[in-house]
Order: sequence, then C-alpha cells, then structure tokens
Amino acid sequence: MQSYRQMKLRLQGNSLRLRLGRSEVAHLAESGAVEESAAFQTGTLTYRVESCLQNATLEAAFKDGTIVVRIPAQTVRTWASTDEVGLYGQDGGMRIAIEKDFRCLTRAEEEPDAFPHPNV
Repeated sequence: MQSYRQMKLRLQGNSLRLRLGRSEVAHLAESGAVEESAAFQTGTLTYRVESCLQNATLEAAFKDGTIVVRIPAQTVRTWASTDEVGLYGQDGGMRIAIEKDFRCLTRAEEEPDAFPHPNV
C-alpha cells in the first residue's frame, strides 16, 4: 500500500482524530484504504483508514500495534466528492474525527497536498 506521509494522527484521551491530505482522500475513495506508520525502537504504530461495505457507522479498533478506522463506503465517496470537512462518530467510548487537512494560515511552510483553507 502506498503511503503519502501526510496523514496526521492525534490521540487525546478517548478522542481519535485523523487528518488526510487531498491525495489521501482521493486514494481512500478510489482504492478503499490509506495508512501511515511511526517507527519506534521497540516496534511500529500503524494507523489505517478503510472504507467498508459492511459498516453503517464509523468504527475504530486497535490490535497488534495498528489503529484501524472503518468508514461506510458510501460515506467515503460522498465526503471525497464534496466540500464536507469531516466525518464524526463514536465507537463505544472513543470519539472519532476524520477530517480533510487544510493549509495552515499561520505558518509559511509548503503543504502541497493540503486542501485550500476555506477562510482564504
């Protein structure tokens, strides 16, 4: 699986937030999955977003060092083709946010894969 090195992960308590760049949103809609990983000396943490025909809602799971967030396939197709910013849900006690990653307004660094910021 191709990794675009853009997807951002934030965990805060029982809140999981993933932000995807334009190419990742397009790849998710076309192929059904995107993933990224962070390597530590003792192992690797992988985080993956997949579209799923069986799911009716967002769900998240963690197993063997991998966080997997599943999104209903029709929801992914709609999200990828509209200006909708994010997908939000809850799985048990875990709050889930999957959002399009917008260009930062306060930093000058290049973010070629980020979505144009709606406030510009």
